[in-house]
Amino acid sequence: MSPPLLGKKTKKSLDAEKSRRRIHRTAPWIKNPLQGVDKEHLVFAPRHEASTLELFIDLFFVANLATFTTYHPIVDHSSLFAYVGFFAIIWLTWFHVTLHDVRFAHDTVFERVAKVLQMICFVGFALVGSEFAPGTEKGDNTNFRILCYTLVLSRTLFAIQYMVVGTFTAMARRTDLFLPLALNIVVYLVAAGAFAAMISKFPDDKPADESNGIYSVWWVVMTLETIATIAISCSWRMLSFKKTHLIERMGLLTLIVIGEGAIGVTKTISRMMGKNGLDPEGSAMVLCIVLLLIGIWMIYFDNHPHGHYGTIRQQIWSALHFPIHLAIVGLVEGAQQVALARYTTKNIDKLESSFVKYCFKEHLDGSKLTDKLFETIKYFQLDKKLQSIIYTDEITVGLWDLGNTTGICDPSVVGVGKTSSEDLPDSLYKVFLYSVAAIYSSLGLAIPIDENPIEAMFESWKLIYRYFWASFTILIGCFLVCMILIRRNKMDIFDWSAICSRSTAIAIGCVLLAFSAKYDLIYRIIQEPIILPLAVCVLYAILILDRVSAWVANRRNRRSGDPLTGDGGGEGGHGAHDEEQEEPVTAVDGSGPAKMDHRMSYNPLGGSFMPAYHGADTTAYSSGSYVTPSTPPTYGYQQPTPPVVYPANPGYASGGYFPVNNGQYHG
Repeated sequence: MSPPLLGKKTKKSLDAEKSRRRIHRTAPWIKNPLQGVDKEHLVFAPRHEASTLELFIDLFFVANLATFTTYHPIVDHSSLFAYVGFFAIIWLTWFHVTLHDVRFAHDTVFERVAKVLQMICFVGFALVGSEFAPGTEKGDNTNFRILCYTLVLSRTLFAIQYMVVGTFTAMARRTDLFLPLALNIVVYLVAAGAFAAMISKFPDDKPADESNGIYSVWWVVMTLETIATIAISCSWRMLSFKKTHLIERMGLLTLIVIGEGAIGVTKTISRMMGKNGLDPEGSAMVLCIVLLLIGIWMIYFDNHPHGHYGTIRQQIWSALHFPIHLAIVGLVEGAQQVALARYTTKNIDKLESSFVKYCFKEHLDGSKLTDKLFETIKYFQLDKKLQSIIYTDEITVGLWDLGNTTGICDPSVVGVGKTSSEDLPDSLYKVFLYSVAAIYSSLGLAIPIDENPIEAMFESWKLIYRYFWASFTILIGCFLVCMILIRRNKMDIFDWSAICSRSTAIAIGCVLLAFSAKYDLIYRIIQEPIILPLAVCVLYAILILDRVSAWVANRRNRRSGDPLTGDGGGEGGHGAHDEEQEEPVTAVDGSGPAKMDHRMSYNPLGGSFMPAYHGADTTAYSSGSYVTPSTPPTYGYQQPTPPVVYPANPGYASGGYFPVNNGQYHG
């Protein structure tokens, strides 16, 4: 009888497996942060990648952002100020959570409780965001006090978390960490005290202060605490973010912010084509917004760092993500508003042409005029949206008055040769204005009742135009700075091309932004579907030039015979399975600055590609042979373990897997 196949379970082995007792994993109450210290580089780095608990807090961030964006469209300067201010509050709070977690957080009961409190803080932000309007008559002191209480809770929690780290370092007699951790604790306690002192400035028996002086304390304090935290980590390198997954955390949040823009695209589709079906021009506008989202993703992640490139540079790069994320939100939100503005102008032109035709060309009056106007207005389905219903009563009353009036559009009254809605009789022009306000409001954009809807729209479109191109210019500028920060190799044609293309895009954005000084010019631009296609063309011109220049640079660098180093990419920056490369890449040999090869480095041990780290040694090739890379450092002190006893006849573990123990601690 032939022996059983290797790895095949027999009845005896199954019975033995059933008799085993399983040890259930439980999270410890608390864990020493020093267990997450990289012993080679002496920095805190408990994990290689983000934990699910860290990703959980990201969901609360994007939920706040999406909700606030929905209920606070940017239509005037006060709404723009409120949007930027609220975004700064939630982003900086998230940033400080991340700065702690990537260095010190482990999966413990203490950290889970801390995450619950942090999520409660974000719920408090959501409560505040619904009525967040500082510096306006809509401001509510109760709302502002809730915000202060929430900020006090979050900063006090940060101080407690750093106290825990300080306690363990004191127990380990690491005196070199006493001062920096104490400074972190003081920074957060001072910030909590400042926010607590603001509570008394928002009493119930006093209306909200419309001056911006008291509100600026929020952002000044949060800016100073961020600068202090980063400065401390730069001064004491053991508290730096080297070997942490901070780069991954910033990339993940960038992806989430871009995804929030995708949510806005679906809402824009519903607003523009939810009533009357597909529209060719509307579909093209939506396609441009989608292309903008994809273009932003490609420019960011195609130049995403995959290793350490300098402690101070890394922290500057991380802090730059505040304007990057704000600019992404502003660009995508502005693109949606630009598309809606174009959609609104088309509808207003159609409405105006009907009013002008019935009055100045056909000279209708009485019931004939009323029936025609009612049929025209009915097309826009203004009674389907809650925001536009408030105007329908005024429109109906106006139409009844027109029906009871004769000779209102008689040539002897209105004259001949007139083609503008401003020349309409007062009663007819009033119905036209209410109709315009209803159309604009049906898209979720509010207009003050006491203002002329056309003038209010023009001012809103002027602001939209400005912050759209301002966001575009800031975003490209931040991408340029980030690209310069992460470069450690010799400049080649790719780098020079990237700098020139991005600088040109910034110049174009500034020129287009300068056009906003002329009122008539902006209105003519808004009336034409040119803004979004122009932004898409500029963005994709950068991508095409990057692609071409990278190909030329790689071709030149391979032929030069100089040492090469890869620039990590692969599948989303993580490398691809079974990916092949045309020829080997020579690593830096210490003879001088290496030239950049804008692709992945080949890993001969695994037959796959791996990201090439800036400033790190990679595998060298010579005549088909290679030098084995050094073993990567262990992230964290290993717990004492008994010696491994190997059985006389090693077999396979349950499920057919060969037992593997790498002794790696992942937190």
